[in-house]
Amino acid sequence: MDSVKNSCILIIDMINDFVNGKFGNSNAVMAVKNTTNTLKNLNGKIPVIFAKDDHIENDPEFKVWGEHALHGTHGSEIVDELREFPDYIINKRHFDAFFDTDLDSLLRALEISKLYIFGISTDICVEHTCAGAFFRYYQVEVVSDLCACIDNSRQISSLNNIKINYGYNAINSDKLKQEVFKNE
Repeated sequence: MDSVKNSCILIIDMINDFVNGKFGNSNAVMAVKNTTNTLKNLNGKIPVIFAKDDHIENDPEFKVWGEHALHGTHGSEIVDELREFPDYIINKRHFDAFFDTDLDSLLRALEISKLYIFGISTDICVEHTCAGAFFRYYQVEVVSDLCACIDNSRQISSLNNIKINYGYNAINSDKLKQEVFKNE
């Protein structure tokens, strides 16, 4: 396990509204299927943290995106396929999973310095969470085949923005598995 010491997986918004609800699409469904297979293969070798949208009534974000992921609704819950995997769940109200949450404190308590980030939507919450990680000095790799965009035409540009602005590399789930099992 030395290869993943001080590392964790951070999954962003693989919730009902973003997979098969209001913002859902076939790319999100495929990302969940691939995530399920990947997490089963990793078999608990690395901590898994879910950050999920969980909004309050009249959240300012609703002016842009309409009501979604309202606290206590089915839309704000992790999709059934992934409910068995989280070691920790962070509720968030903003695009950046670090902003106004306990994520940074949790990561520091767990002595995490490297994050494997993926989820939905690559160009919004994943990208903003990468910014939050960058400004807190975390190492990050974005697992691109486990990401999806609400508007899929933005996937490549978002991954490029993450690389250009934060220096974070995109890897695929096979590379993630190689890194986790590297020393076994």
